[in-house]
Amino acid sequence: TPQRAVSNTPVQALTMMNHEFVIKQAGLLASRLEKDAASTEGRVQRAYSLLFGREATEAEVARAKRFLSGQSLTAFCRALFNSNEFLYVP
Repeated sequence: TPQRAVSNTPVQALTMMNHEFVIKQAGLLASRLEKDAASTEGRVQRAYSLLFGREATEAEVARAKRFLSGQSLTAFCRALFNSNEFLYVP
């Protein structure tokens, strides 16, 4: 059976990180998370639920809290949009 060749180019990754559509969607998701949950942990859990259909592990929550201590919630959403779990369906 034919198989699709793997094609992962830097342009794809740069588009997902920097395209105005992705940035806007990250901001909209961040706004929704702020409305849905009051705490950082609650926002992280809600993001994982919406994007991945599962709860975040304790390690993921800890990493997210460290990230969010120095970055915005919008930047966190952009990072999640660029995760393999979000981009690729097995």
